[in-house]
Amino acid sequence: MSHNASFLSKPENALRRAQELIAIHQPYPALGLLHECLSSRRHKTWSTTYEKIILTYLDLCLEFNRSREAKDGLHQYRNLSQSQAPGSLEAVIRHLIEKAEAKCRAAKEAAEKGEVDPVSSNGEGGD
Repeated sequence: MSHNASFLSKPENALRRAQELIAIHQPYPALGLLHECLSSRRHKTWSTTYEKIILTYLDLCLEFNRSREAKDGLHQYRNLSQSQAPGSLEAVIRHLIEKAEAKCRAAKEAAEKGEVDPVSSNGEGGD
């Protein structure tokens, strides 16, 4: 059993713990915790907490160029929400597109100014 198992008993606990980890500059453990929560077979009923979890998860994936993890998280969320809250799935996808487009615009502007590419300057390799 995972060391994060106690946080998976309720999705609210997992989200709160992930936000705490982000606040103390530990985004990678937060990303892992949120992924475990989304992948957990324990909870099969959609709630607004899961929408907050996937939005936080996708923001972290975008920040660290983790496209494969983002795709996997979207698949997990789709399985969870498509029958109970299809509007939520649409909102999540729109959020992802808006954030990704904003990041692309910022990278393009930085490249046009001759600045270091913000996508590759965070020290993390993409997928």
